[in-house]
Amino acid sequence: MALSFWEQRWLDKADIVVIGGGLVGLQTATELKNKFPHRKIWVIESSVLGDAASVRNAGFACFGSAGEILDDAERMGLDDALSLYGMRYQGLRKLIEKYGETVIGYENSGGNEIFTNPNEFEVVANKIDDLNRGLLQFHDSPAFRIKDLTKLGMNIHSHSIFSPLEGAIQSHLLHEAVRKQALSAGIELFSGIHVEQLEELPSKKWRLKCKNQGHNFNEFDIVAQKLVICTNGYTRLLLENEDVMPARGQVLVTKPIPELTFRGIFHADKGYIYFRSLGSRILIGGARNLAFEEEETTESISNDRLVVSLKNWLEKTIVPYAKVEIDHQWAGIMGMSNSRLPIIEQRAENLYLGVRMGGMGVALSALVSQKISDLVD
Repeated sequence: MALSFWEQRWLDKADIVVIGGGLVGLQTATELKNKFPHRKIWVIESSVLGDAASVRNAGFACFGSAGEILDDAERMGLDDALSLYGMRYQGLRKLIEKYGETVIGYENSGGNEIFTNPNEFEVVANKIDDLNRGLLQFHDSPAFRIKDLTKLGMNIHSHSIFSPLEGAIQSHLLHEAVRKQALSAGIELFSGIHVEQLEELPSKKWRLKCKNQGHNFNEFDIVAQKLVICTNGYTRLLLENEDVMPARGQVLVTKPIPELTFRGIFHADKGYIYFRSLGSRILIGGARNLAFEEEETTESISNDRLVVSLKNWLEKTIVPYAKVEIDHQWAGIMGMSNSRLPIIEQRAENLYLGVRMGGMGVALSALVSQKISDLVD
């Protein structure tokens, strides 16, 4: 089915197009609308709600455990690892200020990094004084301290590395707030449009080759004067040479566990295992480090082997005293690289990128969107 005359006229009217309707894309569009109130700003999203990580995440409001920071430091250097922590911390503070704790369901529970191996605990614990000194540039209280967890009944080392500044959000409430703000600002949001190809025109405008998902439309074009790409883990589908790879994250939620002994958020295995309380339920995710190559995909489906591993964590380590049944199960797509620093750049004339959130899109989104907006003229 071909587009009508009227539809085609509409599609020729965009001043700025943002590809990606997740947390970064919607906030970027809102920042741009506030900066350029008379420009027509569109957000294009291939799915109904955003099929990546924005509403398929675990709802952690965190910026990196001590073990994660040390792991990042080995990969990218200590200065960059500390800088990344600072970006996440500042971004989360900005996000909470923008929307309010109640609106996004924020809970300042603190975060525990737990260990099943006492020797691994000692390695990290011996580094926290150095990390705390390095992180005082971002806040005036220690980022980490040791905490006794013996009363929780978990099969873990008796003590954790505790981060009092971390917390959790309700992912659907955050996405709803971000979406409402974008629509109230005057953003035009188009769902169900799949962008297949980008083309730079001689005029330095950008042509988007599109298809309408779920309909029999022929291919159609959208022409934008400026283009912003906020597709995170899906970025290589449009820009194949970008240094950002898809990384699938598995997530499970249990049925209610009446005898649950803990509240808050927890990390293990350098952040590759993460879990939290949801009332009397447990949400657990991760285990990607057991199958890096398999999980380097944009298919949002479960990996049975990793699901079994997460169930084992629940039954043998987290709540060995309770019967565990899984009630919900899904997967989301993150954007990763050896460098965990986000890409916030002008890539060509009238082409801008805000991608590679490194699994920390909740914490980074408000800051990244502001920085992208600052680049656009």
